[in-house]
Amino acid sequence: MDEPTKKTGLDRRSLLTGAAIGAVGAGAVAVGVGKLQATRAKLVTPEAVEGGPAQIGETFADSRPSYTGEAKAPAGAPNIIVVIMDDVGFADLGCYGGEIATPALDALAGSGVRYSKFRTCAMCSPTRAALLTGLNHHSAGMGWLADIDSGYPGYRGEVPTEVAMLPEVLRGAGYATFLAGKWHLLNAANTGIAGPFTNWPTSRGFDRAYWYQGHSSDYFKPGELFDGNAPVDTPQDSDYYLSDDLTTRAMTYVRTQTAVAPDKPFYLQLAFSAAHSPLQVRASDSAKYAGKYDAGWDVVRAARLERQKKLGVVPADTKLPPLSFGAKPWAELTPVEQKAFARYMEVYAATISALDANVGRLVATLEELGIRDNTMIVVMSDNGGSPEGTDDGTPNVFASAYGRPVPVAQAAAMHDIMGTDATFPHYPRGWACVSNTPFRLYKQYAHLGGVSDPLIVSWPKRVTAKGAVRTQFVHVVDLYPTVLEAAGVARPAAWQGKKLKPLEGASIVPTFANATAPTRTSQYYELGGNRAYEDGKWRLVTRHTRGSSFDSDKWELYDTSHEINELTDLAAANPDMVKAMLAKWEAAARKYQVYPLDDRALIIKLSQDKLRSARKQWDIRPPIDRLGHDASPAVCGASHVIELDIERPKGGGNGVLLAHGSHHAGYVLWIDNGRLIYETALLPFRESIVADRLLPEGRMKLRYVQKMTARPFDGSGSLFINGTQVATHTFERCLLAPGYDPFSVGSDVGNQVSAGYTGPNPFAGKIHRVLIDIDTSPIGPIDTMNFLKATGNMG
Repeated sequence: MDEPTKKTGLDRRSLLTGAAIGAVGAGAVAVGVGKLQATRAKLVTPEAVEGGPAQIGETFADSRPSYTGEAKAPAGAPNIIVVIMDDVGFADLGCYGGEIATPALDALAGSGVRYSKFRTCAMCSPTRAALLTGLNHHSAGMGWLADIDSGYPGYRGEVPTEVAMLPEVLRGAGYATFLAGKWHLLNAANTGIAGPFTNWPTSRGFDRAYWYQGHSSDYFKPGELFDGNAPVDTPQDSDYYLSDDLTTRAMTYVRTQTAVAPDKPFYLQLAFSAAHSPLQVRASDSAKYAGKYDAGWDVVRAARLERQKKLGVVPADTKLPPLSFGAKPWAELTPVEQKAFARYMEVYAATISALDANVGRLVATLEELGIRDNTMIVVMSDNGGSPEGTDDGTPNVFASAYGRPVPVAQAAAMHDIMGTDATFPHYPRGWACVSNTPFRLYKQYAHLGGVSDPLIVSWPKRVTAKGAVRTQFVHVVDLYPTVLEAAGVARPAAWQGKKLKPLEGASIVPTFANATAPTRTSQYYELGGNRAYEDGKWRLVTRHTRGSSFDSDKWELYDTSHEINELTDLAAANPDMVKAMLAKWEAAARKYQVYPLDDRALIIKLSQDKLRSARKQWDIRPPIDRLGHDASPAVCGASHVIELDIERPKGGGNGVLLAHGSHHAGYVLWIDNGRLIYETALLPFRESIVADRLLPEGRMKLRYVQKMTARPFDGSGSLFINGTQVATHTFERCLLAPGYDPFSVGSDVGNQVSAGYTGPNPFAGKIHRVLIDIDTSPIGPIDTMNFLKATGNMG
């Protein structure tokens, strides 16, 4: 014992109780010792209060603690992983008849069940909203893409906070929750580093999130990744690949969780970019498919159907429909077209194989950790194959989307670099027909080509029907209650102080063990005016032509028990059934907030929404963080003035003054060897405005002025140094919008805009102030129609 302990006769354990410490003088110590000895027996094992508040007395001896811990998941609750593929069609995976090498996904199907009648919402944000809420996408406020708030309950573009999202419920029930990958559930205006963060992933139930917001991302140099709420620097590793990065982060979450809290189950949402455009993959991966698609889409589509029949994912008597609009028979294409189009599909296939390899890495991690048996893995795609590459495909999706298509001959000449960072490509619509075999039409449409997708469930502990095909109807809205039932977790009756809407989906857990277990059989569909209603064997559907009257739309009726892929229209022969089905659709539309129908093109919605909420003036005092591409000055396609107050050091100073976007689509104002340059990029096109004189040293005012003569396509730009015009240029291709990369001042932090420098190329001087003034007047109706025609958005 130490000296104080010897003098008082107290052992260290008694002293640590703090029962009689602090009195001064021997008498006080003696009194303390007496009290301590009298109560010593009580102090050895104090009992905790069972439930209720703690009992608090004057001393520890008179008190009893009460311990409240975090919620614990039900005993034996499984880990749950939901893998979301993007724009992967019904027929792309090997286990659904595809020739693309997908051994990891095929193995999951072989160890579990796959569904042949799984339906989604025809687009990414609506499908994700339905998955995460158990509500139809309009009920969840996501009737269209998340980027836009159209001002109506079904089209808010964000899931209301009073709706309980799946990770919120699971976290409240004792699960750890993680997101790696695409989110796309935010309004464009709310994606910036200043928030609001109300609907960012870590505010909606995810403990940790490594994510991006937009439709897709650059696979080699993503410029908009976040770790929680903190921006992640654009990767500069020459071997970086986004699918690898997202999977590595997911694996790290899982490894950390099992090391720190092995008894706590987790929910992981791994949302790949693949195979959404841009179709980007390492050249070594696409080389594995060289020549694989030279026979063309007609041959590949027919071969897929035959494999589907053998696998049992479609009936043996299924026939191929004609190619959907925008796709010509392969034999009618020129040799140059065939060469270019086959190359696009090689890159697409390699993108999916790269995704598959990463799923294999994740499953191997689960097996190594000994947790695979009680981990339920759900694999799904969010919509059918995409028509967004247009009839001819494109080496740069921005070019076609902005009305500046790249000629096929020029695309064919890019064969060897297709899919690398030098391109931002998407395949032509004929390959989307292959992706959606044996169904008609594409992503964005309510026909089955738009809403039929692969769904795999593998859970070794519970799903024992290895490799079985389930033919029951399942909609994405059914997965929320399915996950909760599998976890043994009840959805709360109220959330955020408000009673929750009833779930609009139903669990399919009984189908895991029972091939005849009943599921829901009725479901409405709507996206951009394309509508359908499914009720048992009957399917009523219409394809809407953008800009036409909804009343003139032709409704088609199909008996899917006879033909699963909408071949023979029975509407004329069954007018009473059409009337009854249409009444059901209209009742659902009113119940689930579908109205008002909105058929505006995406780019017009984005432009008009951005103009509605756009700031006319920006006053920037560097240094500042990067600004997300949707939460930054909206100058492209508009008349605007950028004025900079800068200081060049003695001996001069070069570098980037400001930049937005990338070399795929972007603009930059920079100084090269003392010369001021404004440059736009829309791969493979570039335009530059170069000052006719060198910049002085010291402090100066620079200005860039853009004047639009016909919005959003025709305009000119001019450069000024200290009020003197030093260059002017009329654009051949005025940039409509930048790409996904952020807006930055003082350097180019994303995938660089100009080929004239490498890396961020920071300005070697001081930027005191940047003033930006933007003409935010709306696009007129004539300009709108011209724009739709130029970008192919009329259909």
